[in-house]
Amino acid sequence: MSTQPSAYSVRRYLFCLVWGSGVFSGLAGAEAPTATFNQEGYRLPPFKAPVTAPLPGVTTLDDHAFQALLESPPVILVDVYALPWHNGLFLQDSAHLTIPGSIWLPNVGAASLEEEWVDYFTTALNAQRERAEAAPLVFFCRADCWLSWNAARRAEAMGYEELYWYPNGVDGWQASGHSLAAVCPQLPAHAERATCEP
Repeated sequence: MSTQPSAYSVRRYLFCLVWGSGVFSGLAGAEAPTATFNQEGYRLPPFKAPVTAPLPGVTTLDDHAFQALLESPPVILVDVYALPWHNGLFLQDSAHLTIPGSIWLPNVGAASLEEEWVDYFTTALNAQRERAEAAPLVFFCRADCWLSWNAARRAEAMGYEELYWYPNGVDGWQASGHSLAAVCPQLPAHAERATCEP
């Protein structure tokens, strides 16, 4: 009797080997998923990606709803687009264009904030609410930007009300045929000096 393996048995062995390796590699991947949120529920980098998570306690605005809201002022527009920070200075080498009338609070949409940045965020929001107590707070940055999602979620966790999120942000505003305006970032109390001129 021949002891040589048949072509069929060889093919069957190879199939089982390939199938098994796929299963085990899949199991290995399932044991170590890539973390996208921290323990507090805020999105981790990368922040430039389609936003797919719900945002409880915050009203989401499409382009039409955002425009309708602006027609009933006052409305507080909060741009949270990131800006490098180093040794007490914002590092800005070009103009930042945003929706006219907005304030710019860089970096408050990070996954976690040190206490001085929490103070920066709340001080700015409180100052705006003092001028217009019941005005809606609308958070945005660019399209597919988790920074504005994080910032809106953070404001909700802090107890702010009348919160809105405009996920299309600057890109949606511009695509709708509206113009943009240059704005400087609001300075935190721990800033050494301003590095931006209007």
